[in-house]
Amino acid sequence: MNPYETRLAVADEAEALARLSSESFGYPRADGTPRPPDAAGRRTWVTTHHGRVVAAVVDRPYESWFWGSRVRTSGIASVKVALEHRGNGLLSTLFERALTTAAHDGAAISTLFPTAPGIYRRFGYELIGSYDEVTLPTADLTAVRTCGGSIRRAEARDMRAVRDLYARWAAAHNGPLTRDGASFPATDEEVMDEYAGVTLALDDEGTPTGYAMWSRTGGYHADGVLEVDDLVAVTEQGLRRLLHALGTCATVAPATVICTSSPDLTELVVPSHPWRVKRANPYGLAVLDVAQALTDRTYPTWLDLDVTFSVSGLPVAGQDGAYHLRVADGHASVDQVASAELAYTARGLALRYAGTHSSSDLRRAGLLTGSTDDDDRWDAAFGGRRVHIRDYF
Repeated sequence: MNPYETRLAVADEAEALARLSSESFGYPRADGTPRPPDAAGRRTWVTTHHGRVVAAVVDRPYESWFWGSRVRTSGIASVKVALEHRGNGLLSTLFERALTTAAHDGAAISTLFPTAPGIYRRFGYELIGSYDEVTLPTADLTAVRTCGGSIRRAEARDMRAVRDLYARWAAAHNGPLTRDGASFPATDEEVMDEYAGVTLALDDEGTPTGYAMWSRTGGYHADGVLEVDDLVAVTEQGLRRLLHALGTCATVAPATVICTSSPDLTELVVPSHPWRVKRANPYGLAVLDVAQALTDRTYPTWLDLDVTFSVSGLPVAGQDGAYHLRVADGHASVDQVASAELAYTARGLALRYAGTHSSSDLRRAGLLTGSTDDDDRWDAAFGGRRVHIRDYF
């Protein structure tokens, strides 16, 4: 009889999951009652061995911005296997259950932060970007020239404007989460309480054009650090105003840490280039539902695309196969067909969807084979937007 069982976690396994997280990730054991495995915004799958929890995966329902559209996303987090049970294929069953259920519930793609990307490539994931903590001397920000506008401290009543600014910025990129739902603060006051300060940039008419959410650590001597968890601007004026304002902390916080994805526009306006990655968190994507992923997004209205392709190695059963993609008037239709000459691997389709690599790149990596006749059209349909990640989960 198989001693392993994979299923949804139950409430009284919260303590066992907390212990497994502590030993897997080095987290200190928190005081008080551990978070329930079915807490809002979380669905926890576990594998037990003779009734003891030895592996787990958490599925977090999100929406991500891709190609100007909101795409339902399964965010995989807290992947862990007890040391004595590694190498027994437990993750294969956990991912099969988690991703199949997520796709059934409407997720078109899945994303995660892999500590070892190679482990997850067999499930169709490939790296599309990175959420990084970058550090630079705070004094260098004072050299950023301003060009009008002003700044002020944000209040709770400004949070609607802050959310709108983030949505405008995020919708212009591939990858950012929409920041809706149970995984994000529900009220404006909760957002404000997470940071020492939220600074708002305004244009000459007083309209918000950007914001910085920041905190201070390390005291006010050489170890002082200004931590900028979120820096968003929709105009050059707003970006310059915010960076210059942050630079005024140089005497008490010699180092600034910004959470962002590279390349960041900050690099284009800071005169020096002392940018250093303090901690990198690579981000991976897998396609769960081919037709939904391709039809949920919009396309350039001038694009006319009529192609067939196949894909293999996708993590959800029934998704491998050949497809006909037709794009016209900014929208797509997708149908399954018998065969196709052009062939993507699951990882190749993930990179294609994110828009991070050209057809020639995918071919050189062995992730795309077949006729090259439509390569330019594929590149036109899936190019032009930068991947940016601004939330870690």
